[in-house]
Amino acid sequence: MTASYAPARSAALVIARVVVDGIRHSLPEHAPLFDARATEFVASVLERDGMNLGIAAGADAFRQVGVAEYAAGKELDRLSRAYHSAGRGALPALASLSRQPGAGSGLMDTGVEALLRCSDVLIRLSTAAYRAAHTPSVAELRRDLLKEILSGRPPAKWAGLAAEAGWVPPARVVAVAAEPGAVRASFGPEVLADLAGEYPLLLVPDDVEIGGVLAGTRAAVGPAVAPADAAISLRWARRTLELVRREVIEDGPLVRWSDHLTTHWLFADEVLTTALVTRSLAPIADLPANERTKLAETLDAMLSARGGAPEIANNLGVHPQTVRNRMRRLRVLFGARLDDPQSRLDLRIALRADLLTTEPARQAAPMKVA
Repeated sequence: MTASYAPARSAALVIARVVVDGIRHSLPEHAPLFDARATEFVASVLERDGMNLGIAAGADAFRQVGVAEYAAGKELDRLSRAYHSAGRGALPALASLSRQPGAGSGLMDTGVEALLRCSDVLIRLSTAAYRAAHTPSVAELRRDLLKEILSGRPPAKWAGLAAEAGWVPPARVVAVAAEPGAVRASFGPEVLADLAGEYPLLLVPDDVEIGGVLAGTRAAVGPAVAPADAAISLRWARRTLELVRREVIEDGPLVRWSDHLTTHWLFADEVLTTALVTRSLAPIADLPANERTKLAETLDAMLSARGGAPEIANNLGVHPQTVRNRMRRLRVLFGARLDDPQSRLDLRIALRADLLTTEPARQAAPMKVA
């Protein structure tokens, strides 16, 4: 990016001082590292695109702080938060500069872009130094690899990490979302896992028997996909587990996404499904609960059956005359809709959705994303 897309040198220096002051405030124990050279470096990043600036002397401060954080046993997230906070703290100074006479009309926009870019450059410098000071274990490499894959990055971005972690990408994988305690402590090298979160997750080649890595408690399996699409499989695995927890899908030690496609379809947009149920079943909505249930069961059987009252009565386990009485009642309530193909389809879908949503315990808390 050329200088015309970033603050001029004078403005960049003012903003850089504010950024560095903010970093010193957030990281007081490292304040001596962020001297005038560090400020000059930040100004250079703001002024330009940060390309080839890593050799500048001021860049060493951000490398050194990465090493120091590793030596102190701290997480990289602390530095990321400090850099982003310092960037946000410089916004008032940027706004003030943009209002001064002679400031370019685009200074505010280009300045915000430059601050975001600057935070990324500083984080990269500290992260590289932090990781260079740390020799990760194979388990850490595999966890990092799993995060990279699930972030949606293309395989070319994580192929090197996969080689370091000793993981050979299969043609297709399935994601497994599990309840705490559902996963055994050990499994083969072909499986990637993150068991540290509130909801453990696995990435398993689709030709591996999943039951062998589970301890028998509840887990859900997403669709088989290419490794690059693993996040899609995980999303559906988590959605399946959530519907199991809400008792919409029948519980079991291992629940497969593919066995419940209709239910997923009905619950993909619950606002839309609720609207369809409300509109389609309006004629029986205000009836007493017991009568409503019996008529809904009869309507469902009636729409599904090829025969008449005797077949429906046999399916429901009631007397044929009882069915005839209910069918006459349904004719009064629904009228010509019972003969219209589109209305019949809407009614069948609505009855299925209503059955799923009116059983007990539908509103368990949604799963948190690990």
